[in-house]
Amino acid sequence: MLSNACAYGLRAVMHLARQPSNEFISIDMVAEEVQLPRAFLRKIMHKLVHAGIVESARGAGGGVRLAQKASAIAVFEVVLAIDGDKRFTGCMLHLEKCNPDAPCPFHHEWAKQRSMIQDELQRLSLQEVAETMRKFYLDDVPFLS
Repeated sequence: MLSNACAYGLRAVMHLARQPSNEFISIDMVAEEVQLPRAFLRKIMHKLVHAGIVESARGAGGGVRLAQKASAIAVFEVVLAIDGDKRFTGCMLHLEKCNPDAPCPFHHEWAKQRSMIQDELQRLSLQEVAETMRKFYLDDVPFLS
C-alpha cells in the first residue's frame, strides 16, 4: 500500500523518534543505522523537512531531528508528506474516470477501506509505532535495538 519511499521515510522517522529530542543526527548516520540508501533518504528527508515534520541544520553538529515530539506527529502526516494523498483519493484500478457518479466495480468498497486506513494512520503517532516496533520486532530491526 505504501511506496518504498514512504516505508523508508517511516523507518527513518521512527529512528529519529528514539533520539534525544534536541540532538541532530546526520542523514548519513540515519541511512547507515536504518540500512537505507543515502541518496534516496536525502530526497525523502527533503520532503519531510519541507512538510515541517523534520528540521535540519547544516555544518558541524548538524543533521536532522523531529520538529516536534514523536507523540505529536501522526503517521498520516508522514505518509502525506512523502506519497501525497493519491493513496487515499485515487481509484484502486487507477482508472482516470472513476468517481462516485461513474464508479469502477471496487469504488464504494475501496472508499470505505481507504477511510478506515486513513483514520487509523491519523490516530497513530510516531511514538506509538516506534514503541510497537521496538516491542515486537526488536530482533528483526537492528536500528531499534
